Amino acid sequence: MYPIHPFTVHFPIALLLANGLLTILYLRQREPSLETSAYHCLALGWLGACLATVSGLIDAVRQLAGPESPRDNALIGWVNAHAIVGVATVVVYGQALRRRRQHPAILDDQHARKGYLRLLVFGSLLIVLNGWLGGHLVYVLRLGVGQ
Repeated sequence: MYPIHPFTVHFPIALLLANGLLTILYLRQREPSLETSAYHCLALGWLGACLATVSGLIDAVRQLAGPESPRDNALIGWVNAHAIVGVATVVVYGQALRRRRQHPAILDDQHARKGYLRLLVFGSLLIVLNGWLGGHLVYVLRLGVGQ
């Protein structure tokens, strides 16, 4: 069976990074539609990230736990690192979404905004790191290629 995970990661990555960009634009221009769009990107991106995490778990179990699976501990370590960073990304953006839902005007509150923006920056860094880890698994370690 073909891996599902690669099909589920691109939209959450784009939506969550677009959330950060739209948030920056809102802070510069104070156009309410930008903030609304940023919120929708955050909500849809987080839901998509949850789906990507579940599909990654399914693919990892299917590829690493079968009778013909590789028994390479280094490969399993890379998969675990990718999974841990993926879960951390979902948690960080989940906290950002929770804060945004509890305090809709968070970007207009100078004190509350700082913590929220830190979550968005940290989440963006996790996305970049996890993309690199996923790329390493596919392009260097060849996981899921030709199976």
